[in-house]
Amino acid sequence: MDDTGAHADARRDSPAAERNKEPIAAVLARHLPRRGLVLEIASGTGQHALHFARKFPSLDWQPSDPDAANRASIDAWRRSGEFAGLEFRT
Repeated sequence: MDDTGAHADARRDSPAAERNKEPIAAVLARHLPRRGLVLEIASGTGQHALHFARKFPSLDWQPSDPDAANRASIDAWRRSGEFAGLEFRT
């Protein structure tokens, strides 16, 4: 993963995640239910979960990742001010 490490906390950034979040969201919009829980497997930095939680506010997002550094990043994104008012489970 190309991680810029631009945050003082454990949040990680992936330029690829930034580039592909909208095309992925467009596909998800055609297939996701209106309400429910989405389990994201191998969530990486957590950037997609943040974006999709904002884009689809009637869904609960549950990111997951086997890598401890990625789980720390996901949790840091969840705890950051970026998540005000979002349902985001870890």
